[in-house]
Formats: sequence, C-alpha cells, structure tokens
Amino acid sequence: MTTPPPPPEYMPPSGGSSSGDDKTMALIAHFGMIFFGFIPALIIYLVKGDAPWAKKEAAKAFNFTIIFTIVIVGLQIANVFLGLIFDDLGIIASCLTCLLIPAAWITNAVFGIMNGIKVNNGEETKYPFELPILK
Repeated sequence: MTTPPPPPEYMPPSGGSSSGDDKTMALIAHFGMIFFGFIPALIIYLVKGDAPWAKKEAAKAFNFTIIFTIVIVGLQIANVFLGLIFDDLGIIASCLTCLLIPAAWITNAVFGIMNGIKVNNGEETKYPFELPILK
C-alpha cells in the first residue's frame, strides 16, 4: 500500500526550478555577490540561457547588487575628493564614508544570504529594490 502525497499546502514550493543544476547556479548567483559583487550573477545570466529559472534568479541578484557596487564606488570617490578638497570637513566626511561602505557591504551580504537560502529551498526570491538592467 502506498502513502498518498501530502496536501498542497505542505508540499515544498518548486519555484520553477527544473533541476539541481539550476538550483546550484541560482545559489551561486546569490551567494557569489557577497565576495565578488555582480560578476557571478552576470556570468550565470549569460551562460545559463537554457535554464530560465537560474537565469531569472541571476538577473535578480545582478539587479540588486549593481546598486551596491555603484554606491560603494561613489562613496570611495567621494571619500578621496572630500579628503583632498576640504581639510577638517574632509576628515569628518571621510570618516562618515568609511562607515557607510561596510554598512552597504553588510546589507548586500545579508540580502544575498537570505535569498540564497530561499533559492536553496526552491522558493521564489524578492529583493526590496532593484535596478532593472537585466530581465
């Protein structure tokens, strides 16, 4: 005698993932942004054209992490210029930007880990904001 399948509310969500490879690639896209920025997500987006779920998740990771790349580069440029142009005010501004850069990186890492865990469970991910470059 076979056991009937569990009711639909207890079945794990599939998220559209069709294979373990898709799930692994989507996981690398989300976790890879912690250390390598938008590069892993962009590579997976370009390479995994045959896997729509992994490509979609890589696009989400890229669109989210590109914002933080722009913010961090902008803060570093502001740090240098404010330090060169202003004497006392430049030191205060440099200290402020030196605090904002790790805060941006930590925010990026936290959302990358949270969505990486969701992808590993086969769930659909959602970032709080994205710059829609890749679709």
